[in-house]
Amino acid sequence: MIQTEPKTTVRQGMIFIPDISGFTKFVHDTDIHSGRKIVAELLSVILHSNILNLKVSEIEGDAVLFYRYGPPPTLKELVRQYEVMLIAFKRKLRDLNNTRQLAALELSLKLIVHFGSIAEYKLYGFKKLYGEALVTAHNLLKNDIPSHNYILVTKDFIEKIESTGADDLVLPEWVERDTSEHMANSDGRLPFTYFLYDTEILNAKLSPGSGKSIL
Repeated sequence: MIQTEPKTTVRQGMIFIPDISGFTKFVHDTDIHSGRKIVAELLSVILHSNILNLKVSEIEGDAVLFYRYGPPPTLKELVRQYEVMLIAFKRKLRDLNNTRQLAALELSLKLIVHFGSIAEYKLYGFKKLYGEALVTAHNLLKNDIPSHNYILVTKDFIEKIESTGADDLVLPEWVERDTSEHMANSDGRLPFTYFLYDTEILNAKLSPGSGKSIL
């Protein structure tokens, strides 16, 4: 018999998924022993860059499924969190390229953020999340955004922030903001806003001795 909790509480919360782009090619091109160590180090950097006190639901190969109940962070806080993770991720990539003497690791970091109803349950001692919000967030991992380093936030997340009057975001001039939509399987189109982080700019900001940072 499957052992689950007798009662499941549904709460409103944020789904936050940082995902490593280029992972499939990386697995194909890298031997399994080196690959698992590199991915472990990169995921560890993401986990240790959590400044919003997000909870971890699970690690999904090339992504981490974070979540947080209650009111969402402001866009300013959200962007700050992504930038902290992105800079740590890029620095770790640079260090790995230098120390392991491997071919350049062509990996990048994207972020999917959604807000909606989440149910949490336990299964054989493991906590799991359930709900349409999870499906929506995972579907958005596949999109046509013309970049590999970006933040994608759904209309539901934006509307929740706007309802609290907490949109205080001022972007650096080199970050492009735009809107688009994703064709959902059953509910039509899903609007979202995205923020592009230019790779060349990041490379310049991260160069040794540049003395610059986007943070």
